[in-house]
Amino acid sequence: MEQRRDGESGLALWFDIVWKHKWLVVAFAVLVLTATTVFTRRQTRIYEATTQIVIDLNAPRYMPSNGAEVVSLGTGNSWNTTEFFETQYRIITSRMVAKMVVERLGLAYDTDFLGADRIEDPEARARFLEHVDPITVLTSRVSVDPVPDSHVVLIKARDHDPARAARIADAVARAYADQNVNRKVSAATEAVDWLKQQAEALKADAAKAENELLEFKREHGILSASLGDKQNLLGLDLQDARRQLREARADASRLKSELDQVRTLSADEALTSVEAVLSNGLVQRLKEQLVEAQNEKSELLKRYLEKHPDVQTAERKIERVRKAMQVEVAGIRRSLERKYKAALETEKTMARDVQRLEEQARAMHGHELEYKRLEALVQSTKDLHNQMLFRLKEAQLQADSRANNVRVLDNALVPEAPVAPRLVLNLVVAAVLALVGGLGLVFLVEQLDSTVKSQEQLEREFGLTFLGIIPSVRSARSRAKGGRFEGPVKNPDRYVLENPHSTAAECVRTIRTNLMFMSPERELRSILVTSAGPREGKTSTCVNVGATMAMSGSRILLVDSDMRRPRLHKIFDMTNDRGLTNLVMDPERTIASVVKDSGIENMDVLCSGPLPPNPSELLHTKGFRATLDRLLAAYDRIIFDSPPVGAVTDAQILGQQIDGAIIVVRAGETTRVMLRKAARLLSDVNVNILGALLNHVDVSRRGYGRAYYQYYRQHGVYVDDAPPDAESSPSA
Repeated sequence: MEQRRDGESGLALWFDIVWKHKWLVVAFAVLVLTATTVFTRRQTRIYEATTQIVIDLNAPRYMPSNGAEVVSLGTGNSWNTTEFFETQYRIITSRMVAKMVVERLGLAYDTDFLGADRIEDPEARARFLEHVDPITVLTSRVSVDPVPDSHVVLIKARDHDPARAARIADAVARAYADQNVNRKVSAATEAVDWLKQQAEALKADAAKAENELLEFKREHGILSASLGDKQNLLGLDLQDARRQLREARADASRLKSELDQVRTLSADEALTSVEAVLSNGLVQRLKEQLVEAQNEKSELLKRYLEKHPDVQTAERKIERVRKAMQVEVAGIRRSLERKYKAALETEKTMARDVQRLEEQARAMHGHELEYKRLEALVQSTKDLHNQMLFRLKEAQLQADSRANNVRVLDNALVPEAPVAPRLVLNLVVAAVLALVGGLGLVFLVEQLDSTVKSQEQLEREFGLTFLGIIPSVRSARSRAKGGRFEGPVKNPDRYVLENPHSTAAECVRTIRTNLMFMSPERELRSILVTSAGPREGKTSTCVNVGATMAMSGSRILLVDSDMRRPRLHKIFDMTNDRGLTNLVMDPERTIASVVKDSGIENMDVLCSGPLPPNPSELLHTKGFRATLDRLLAAYDRIIFDSPPVGAVTDAQILGQQIDGAIIVVRAGETTRVMLRKAARLLSDVNVNILGALLNHVDVSRRGYGRAYYQYYRQHGVYVDDAPPDAESSPSA
């Protein structure tokens, strides 16, 4: 809650500052608004014309469909439409389009458009026309405004001539559309030339590939039959050769086996186990003869002995047959040897044939790969050539069609009302700027104001205890009377005495209370009232504070220690023939003989008395100290009215001998430098500075005293009952 109150108080303080300088803000605002009005009305009226165009992503294209020509509108999708449209907006406002418009409308020679008509001096006009760029002038007057969620774009042109503004807007739209078509036609023409070159090159490549294929066929003898047929025939030959090779190897193996048997077995064994022998007819007949001879011999042996001639004859017959068989077997062996050699030769021959055919097959496979490569090259080259011819036809159609993705939706109308200058808008902006500038001016004035005006300054900048405020009598009476001011006060210094229930009196009583409770350990019996400079209200402060203390029952003595420009006796309408100097110079003199009755109960006045030649030395004497002790013994509290600190050293000398000092600060008058110097001078000689109070605070208006006035109102300020004549605040 405390932080909130502080924030509200700070906000109210700033409001009060602005209110204090409200006429400065009003004057600044009136000046700005007047200047804005005059400037706006003197400006040339500007008109704005708008042409609407539609920009499609793609231009209309003519595509064949069942022999008819149909139109495909350019509404396809774009991979990046945002960049596409941004590019088109830049093209519309480009110098290229502007140059086309300038040439078509002759704007380069239109002095009214260029602004040269406003120049009266012919030489100056000529120099202006020499350096002005009509293209730059035009681009500065043309803008683009896309319609959201559509392909519609508004081309806006501004000029002080409404008809010319409409012509420029339409001309920009036409120039943009024309350059768009020209750019596409130019690109298509370039594409046609390039495609023709590529088509010729591909045609030559296709012819070259076909020649290479024909040469390859001629070289490898595949003109009459296809390469596949030759591969099939070669495969059959290779298959037959491999079969014959297998058969030759089988025959050679069989013959070798029989030959080995014949070579290793005897004739009789060969007769019974060797296939070549068994299959021989002659051998079979000899074998039969051998069996007959052996049978015959067996029969003879049944009748005869071994040596019988018939038996011997049979034995010789058997031997002849056996020899014949051996001869025949030997012949069979030689025949097998010849067949085996022939089989080996056949096997070698067939192996060579198979190897030759396999090499031919491998070579044929390589030929097949090369053939397919050449054939694919021919086909791909023809396909590319056909595609290039198709693209060439498309490009030629596009170059001849002049299709455009930009079309004018609505031509510009001649505007009737100007769009600039906009007086209302300018006044609104000027009002805002005037308010901000006025507040800034108030802030600047406050920053340049070096005077002390608030409690916060006393506490934060100078570290002084804030004792309270004393409002100006004029503002206090005006506040109490509801803001009415009815005339001067006869004696402002005695206003509090004469109006004990006034706002000012309540403020003084607050100061008295703060002083009474400031030093609970040690009672403040002697108080010095001083200021940083003259006429800041220290004398009236002495009178009013002393009077409020006297009203509480204390015996108070007011001492006028300003022995250079004494004033206390004037307030009470007394003579200054005797006073403080008499007591100091004459220790035998009684106090009662010099003090005077103030007319207020419990409060006496000790005037300065005759002015000494050197007041500072008088205040520094033992006599003054003895006089002070005598006065303290006679009164409860003594209040000294001293000269300003910054002028003479009297206040410093007095302050060393008194319990505490009060610095009176006149709000809005005392400067920071003066107050800082006064506080430093007192602190340098170890004077006990009790604090500072703000005097002459204006509480009659929303100023710096408003917060203080509300504070006292909240704590019970009574209605002012002063007489109806008021002048100013107390002063000294």
